[in-house]
Order: sequence, then structure tokens, then C-alpha cells
Amino acid sequence: MIACQTSAGDQLPRLRDGARALLRATILHLTGMCAMLTHMDLQAVTAQLYVLDGQVQTGSGSVNSTAVPGLLAQSPPSKAARGREHDFLFVHLSLSGRIDETAVLAQDLLDAISQRYYQSSGSVTAALRHALLGANELLLRLNLSGGGPTREGAITCAVLRQEELFILQTGESVALLGHNFGIERLPAHPPERITPFGRTAGLDIRYSHHRLQPGDMLLLLDPRLAPLPTHTFTPVLVDTEVEIGLAQLRDIVGNDTARLLLVEFTDEAPADLPELTPHLPGRKGKRETAVAPPIPQPIREHQAAGVETSTRRATAGAAMGLSRFTGWLAALIGRLSPPQSTTTEPVSYAWSTLIAIVIPVIVALIGMSVYIQRGQVQRMAEIRQGMAQALVQAQDATDTAVQRAQYQTMLTLAVEADTLRPGDSEVRRLRQQAFAALDKLDGVQRLSARILYTYNNNVNLVRITLQDGLNGGLYTLDGTDGAVYRHETDENYLNLQAPTRIASRILDMFWRPRGVSATRDGIAMLNDSGTLLTYYPNLGDTRSVPLGLASEWQTPIAIATYNERLYVLDVGAGKIWKYFPDGDGFLAKDDDRAIAFRQEPELALAVDLDIYSEDASLLVLYGNGRIRYHDTRSSLIQWDETNLMQNGLVTPLVSPVAAKMVGRGLNTSIYVADPGSGRIIKIARSGTVLAQYRATHVNGQELFAHIRDFAVAETPLRIFVVSGNQIYVATLE
Repeated sequence: MIACQTSAGDQLPRLRDGARALLRATILHLTGMCAMLTHMDLQAVTAQLYVLDGQVQTGSGSVNSTAVPGLLAQSPPSKAARGREHDFLFVHLSLSGRIDETAVLAQDLLDAISQRYYQSSGSVTAALRHALLGANELLLRLNLSGGGPTREGAITCAVLRQEELFILQTGESVALLGHNFGIERLPAHPPERITPFGRTAGLDIRYSHHRLQPGDMLLLLDPRLAPLPTHTFTPVLVDTEVEIGLAQLRDIVGNDTARLLLVEFTDEAPADLPELTPHLPGRKGKRETAVAPPIPQPIREHQAAGVETSTRRATAGAAMGLSRFTGWLAALIGRLSPPQSTTTEPVSYAWSTLIAIVIPVIVALIGMSVYIQRGQVQRMAEIRQGMAQALVQAQDATDTAVQRAQYQTMLTLAVEADTLRPGDSEVRRLRQQAFAALDKLDGVQRLSARILYTYNNNVNLVRITLQDGLNGGLYTLDGTDGAVYRHETDENYLNLQAPTRIASRILDMFWRPRGVSATRDGIAMLNDSGTLLTYYPNLGDTRSVPLGLASEWQTPIAIATYNERLYVLDVGAGKIWKYFPDGDGFLAKDDDRAIAFRQEPELALAVDLDIYSEDASLLVLYGNGRIRYHDTRSSLIQWDETNLMQNGLVTPLVSPVAAKMVGRGLNTSIYVADPGSGRIIKIARSGTVLAQYRATHVNGQELFAHIRDFAVAETPLRIFVVSGNQIYVATLE
């Protein structure tokens, strides 16, 4: 518990009366805020009411009452599944037909829900959904068996975990949640489509999630009372207690018939309530009675750890700040007000006046921060609820477009959640479910990723290249100042040493192996002045060769090589310039300066290129999702993005940034990075999609959604990615 210091009020004998009173009031106000912000976990006090034709039935209508058919208030059993040890379950089940005829069936369904829920692991909503669907299946089988009258109904299931309330509803069920400011009706509006419980295997489940405050009240309402206006229940649910609310419910029901479960959430359980009874196992033997076992009263115990941050815990930091500020204030006032016995000098009023002005401002700022944090917690609850609802709608949909849209909604909400509370476990779990579902729809393999190296914050990596050979080696290009860094690695490229800066003002680079003209292996780099620099790692030396007619370049962005030739993609000039090897340098031919196209290639929109090493087939990638694979000899387009959609690509390219031809000879494959769809696509040279990959970022987000460039090492598959100031490697799990 946070202790707030308040002893300074008696140490102000020399301050003006007005300032002294203001300071004293301020300290008391701060103390009150500290107390307000440090509530304990909530407990639940339940009461149930069963009125039949205006008559309260025996055993109901009190806090300690006998069970009512179709109502359940269940404490966790002694052997609950992991994560269920502190969950309290409340259920209101209504079935068609006379209550005395359906009481045994209702109790069987309640037993099934309770047992399934407490034996299920995972999130609260997933376990509730599992329990609800299981009970629906039992009722549906009974209806289809033809052994008796068809029973349908409505059900509300609620779970209290610490200070959170999770609610699932189906059919014509209604619940009311009372706060000190009014009542929430759940659902807020009648659903457009209502599928009764027990009619079909597909249920329309409505989800809601709430952060509770002490004094909040929950009423699981009988559908017979649903037509009553919400404000009718204000005396039952707003600024009241469970005993008073129960009496008000009797008056509201009047001469009608209704079964109701009322729950009060409090941070202090009434002393006269009995101890929490243990879990009641499912009934065995014949159904000879409609009398259900007593409902255990779920009184919350204080839990000190393992709790997700609640509204009050989200503001605990502010309360701690108030405590420290109050202590500082007391010490300051003590220094400003020395004992009378030690001095007769008048005390300057400047400090007291300053304090009187500053303190209200500080209190206002702290109070504002508290409410901002509370607003963030409330928004997080709404985001989780929205993600859960989108997940259910996607799972229930039969149209893949609808499913995809709902999963994308989940991912959009997850991004917002990361700005409010990074690393939220529930958001991470729901995001992973959306990822897995989208992967299945798109036929995508999921890779696992890890960080290989992190540069300084001012670095923005835009290129990465691997060194051929047995010794490894990795090169990166910083787009901020065009610096190229070299990492020595092992032969698998997975263990990186600290980088060495080898060049600056570079636009693009590629690994240039030795050949007829080039005498040594090296990393070739094109700088912004039209000079090709080659760094040779064997001796650590660099040679530079100016490229002829570079003065005609406008906006060169990428380079590629074939048969020791050099090709420069110039989006400003709309050309791919061609240079022929000349020893360690290159020369331009006046009659063959650029690649000729039979159709306008629209290179102004291109973002990358690569060339096949066997026949000089040209791959051009466009930022708007287009891709062209040209036969350079005939200048014809062999295939494009339309052919890919006919040959295995489910989702079109959105905004690709890089393309690579990986492998040698006939084993060459094409890899395309598309951050717009968060994928890397592997394509055969014939235009058939071979595989699609996604990878999970260390923070749970899609890694390839932020990719700038990549390099591939095969056997086994390793995809090296640069994003921001970090190098990642993604591998098959």
C-alpha cells in the first residue's frame, strides 16, 4: 500500500493563514487521491431472485439463497486448468417451456458449461466460447434426437478475473452493468440476427469486456424483462448495494415471472457472508429432482501477483508520484518554517506564495495524467473486445474476402494497441491467431526471425548483400549518408562481428565475383558521382573506376550484373544503362548504351531489377505491384503479375521494394519482397509461384511489413532482412 505523508500541516506556524490552509488542504487532497488510486482486487457478492406469477419462490430473494433453475454463480474448483484458479463464472440460461419442466436440463447444461470452462486453458474468451459451443452441441443433439419437445433459449456467460469482466451472450439474452454514472445495456442495441441457443451449430456470439470499479453492479436479466427501459433498473444498479437492489428488483418484477442474478463488485466483502464453498461436481444418477445444488458465493480473495494491469494499477505510478511529491512538500515546508524557539525573524512570504500558486497546477497536471491513463486502459479494453469480435466474425464467415477483411481489422487494432501498451499479452495472442489464419488463406509459410545486429539510432539500412565463398561476409548500406558497412561472419552468415565502414555516398551495391576481366572477388558499389568502387576483402583495398557518360544519368537507383557487364537502372531518364567489362573497369559503347524494349517499360515507376545469369532475361519490379520478366533477346514480356495470379499467387503484390534472382543456372529462383502484404514470394523463372513466406517480428508484428531489402542463402533457407537500424535473419521453424 502506498503511504502518503501528511505530517507537514502542523509545521506551518509562520505562514499566512490563507497559505497555510491551502497547503493543508492540498496535502489532504493528495492523500485522498493516493487512497483512491490504490484499490485492491475486486470481490463479488451475488444474489438471485426467482419470482413466479408475482410470488417469490422459496429460497430465492436473498444474498444467501438456494439455487434458481438456470442460474449459476461458480467459484473455481480445486483442480482448475492453469489460468482458471482465480476466475469466477456467472451464467443465466433461459430455455423455452415451463421452468419446472426444463430445470433438470438447464442444470445439466450449466454443469457442462462449468466443467468445460474450468478444464480449458487459454484466454477467458476462448474458454468461454469453447464451453458455450459445447453446451449448445449437447442441446442441439437432444433436439435432433426427437426424444422430447424442442428446447431453445438464450444464455449469458460472464467471468470475473481480478478487476475485469468478460461477457459472452447469444440468443435474446440481456445483461445490465451499473456504474456510478449510469447503466450499460449489453448488447447496447438488439442484434440484427438472433440465433437461439440450441437451434443450430453456428451461434451468433456477442463479446464484451469491461474494467470494473468498486460499487459496480451486474444484472443478468430474464429475457421476459428485456422490453423494460434501461432506466427502470437505476435503483437496482446505480449507487446501491446488492441487498437494496434485490428489494428493488422484487418491485420491478411485480406480478410477472422472472429469474435474475444480481452481482455486486466490491473491494471489501461483507463480514457476515459465509466462507466460499468448494466447487460442486456434476450430478450423477437419475434426474429425479429439479432442485439444483446451492450456489457458492464467489467472494474475491486478494491476489498480489500475476495480474494484468488494471485501471487502478495503470495509475499506481501516478499515486506513487503523489506520495513522493507530498513527502517533498512536507520537508520543504519544514525547512521554510523553523521552530519559533530558534528564531524571531519574520519568514519571507515569497516561498509560501509561490507554493500556493504552483501546487494547484501540479495537482491538476497529475490528475489529468491519471485520467489520460484511465482513458488508455479503457481504449485497450475496447481494442481487445474489437479484436475478439472480429475473430469470431471471421471464423463464422464463409466468404474468404470477409474473413480476410476481419483478420486485417484485427491487425489494424493490434497496431493501435501497440502504441498504447506495447507487449500486451492478449493483443499478442489475438494477433498471432490473425497471422495464422491469413497464412492459411494465402498459402503462406511462417518463418521465425531474430535480430542479428543493431546499429545506432541514426542509421537507416536500405541494402544488404552477402559475400560468396566459404568464409562468409555481409555488407549493408545506410541510406542516411550512403555509408557501406562490412561484417565479418562465419560461413553461415549467422555470427556477425562489429562492422567496418568501407565507403560513403553509395547508391547501390552487388557482389562481383572474379571472372575474365575481374581478377579478384569484391563488393562493387555505385556512388552518386557515377563512379564504381570495388572493395576487395582479401587485401582490404578499394579501387574506383569512373563510368563513361555518367553525366547523362538523372536518377540512378539500382545496379545489376550479367556476364561481367554492368546495368544501371535510371528511373529519371527511363533507361537501363549498359556497360561492358574492361579489365577491372567498364566502358560504354555508343551504339549499345541502353537496353532496348519493344514496348514502353515505364521505368519511372520501377524500384529494382535483376538479370538471369544464363540468358540475360531481365526482371523489372514496380512499386505499384507490377512485375515484368523480359526475354532480352526478343524484347518480349514472358510473364507479369497477371500470370502470377493464375499460377499460385492468392493475394496480389501491393507495394514491392526489392527482387532477387537466387541460385545458379537452371536452379535459379526469383524472390520478391512486398512489405505491402508482409510477404516474400518465391517464383520460378517460368512464372509459377513456388512459395510465400511471412516472418514474425520480435515484437509480434509482421517483420516483412517493414522490409527495405533482403538477401537469401539457401540450403538451409536463411533470409537476411534490413529494417530500420537492424539486421534480422528469418528461418524455417
